[in-house]
This record gives sequence, structure tokens and C-alpha cells, in this order.
Amino acid sequence: MRNASRAARGLKMGTRRLPPAAAGACVQARALSLQSVARGVHDGVMGALEIGAWLTGRKPLPYASTSPRTPPSIAAAVRSESHHPSFHVSPPSPPTADPDAETSLPEKLRSVMRLLTNPVVVCTSTHGSTPRAMTMSSFTSLTLSPTPLVTFNVATPSRTLDAVAASGEFNIHVLAGDEAGAAVADHFTRGNVDGVFGGLEGAEVESVAGRPPLLKGEGVLRVLRCRVLKDGPHGGLMRVRDHVIVVGEVVEMIPGKKSDEFGLAYADRKYRLVGGVIAKD
Repeated sequence: MRNASRAARGLKMGTRRLPPAAAGACVQARALSLQSVARGVHDGVMGALEIGAWLTGRKPLPYASTSPRTPPSIAAAVRSESHHPSFHVSPPSPPTADPDAETSLPEKLRSVMRLLTNPVVVCTSTHGSTPRAMTMSSFTSLTLSPTPLVTFNVATPSRTLDAVAASGEFNIHVLAGDEAGAAVADHFTRGNVDGVFGGLEGAEVESVAGRPPLLKGEGVLRVLRCRVLKDGPHGGLMRVRDHVIVVGEVVEMIPGKKSDEFGLAYADRKYRLVGGVIAKD
């Protein structure tokens, strides 16, 4: 799940002379396209200047506020227009994965795993003053006693994993099994670029200096505040080849939107919602 700018498309006029009304419409469309390009260039330049100000120290880094309020830079980005597509619920469809296809064993296993449903959550953490976030489908509970533990695994290298290891803290956001939850999940599949929280639809971002960002609002059912387990020789971080298994202790549960729906799921490369029940006769 890996986890965007829009290119302006020119109008092909052809060699035929167009009627006045059609020609006027084409000229207007060209003008709108040029305005869109100019606006994109302006936004890109202003963004670059802002990042330069952060790097040179002329402007404080975002998310460095000691107040629990959302920093202005995040709030402005959240209010800005999102470039992520909207989601809708489609009728059920059969799997596209084919474990019987003539291919390598790893690819056969990949096809089998695509037949299984996995939970979808968003993990947030902070590396110094830089917030990180990623969508994952490997999250699960490990044990409930004597203290509740959860676990997930991350492919390396990962900036979010680096943040979890450095800070020892992370938040797990359980997402709603609807269009809003899918939009939040999809937003954090684009990679850990600077300003990863910008343009987030629906959900709001709450940030306190040195603490993992907290997502609230549409699409978020619950938030689990966690700290990396420190038991044993390896603690809560164990490397297995090109992945790291993370074990965290749940220290707090924060309620999100009131809902009687199930959490967001993922199977066969698509977001899913829980449907019918298979009951025993």
C-alpha cells in the first residue's frame, strides 16, 4: 500500500475553422487552464520559500508549538483543497488474485494473502519536531494481560519507523469502514514527504510538541496511545530480514466519532467494509 499534482491538458484545436461559439469556448478553456498552471506554479514557489525559511531558521518549524491547539500551518493545510479522489461504496466483486497462476512461490503467497482481509490503521509518531505518519494493514493485538500489547511490522527503511524508535511513542488510529475512513487511509499512503498532513480531508490534526500527532473527526473511530515495549533484550523492536516488528503497550484509548460500524478493512488491493454474517444453524 504505497501508498499529486495535476497536469494541465491543452486543447487540440485541429486545422478546421471553428464556429464563433465553439472558438470562444475553447479560448475560455485555454484561459482557465493557464490560470490553473499559474496558480500551481505560485503555490509551488511559495511552498519552496516556506521550506527554505524553516531550514535557515528564519521561520520556526511547524508542529513546534507547546499548545495542544493545531498549529496554523497544519490547520491551513487541512482546510485547503484536497487532491485525493472521493470514495464511494461499490457492490461486492469476486477476488482478482489467482494463487494458481504459473509464477514464483513469493508471488503465489502474495496472491493467497490478498484473499485475506486485514485491518487498516494509521500510525503517527514524531521524530524531533518532524511529524510522521503511515497507513498499515499489519496491525493486530498481541495480548491483553497483564497490560494490553499491540504489534505491527514495517518494511525498512521507514521514516515513521525511525520516528517510533527515536521517540518511543506512537498513536494508532482505528479507521471507520466507510468513505471517510478510506479517504484518511489513502491520504497517508503517499509517502512521508514534508507536509504529509497537508490536504487531509475530513479529519483534523491535533499536535503537541514532542508528541505523536492525533487525528480526530471524520473517518476515525478510536485512537490508541502507545509506547514501545521495553521488556526483554530487544525491547519492542525486533528486526526480521528487511522488516522490523514493533510491539507497543497501550497506555490510553481516545474515543473518536460515535458510530456503530466496523473498522476499515483491506483485501485484494481494495478498501473493504464488513458485510454479512455467517451464522451457525
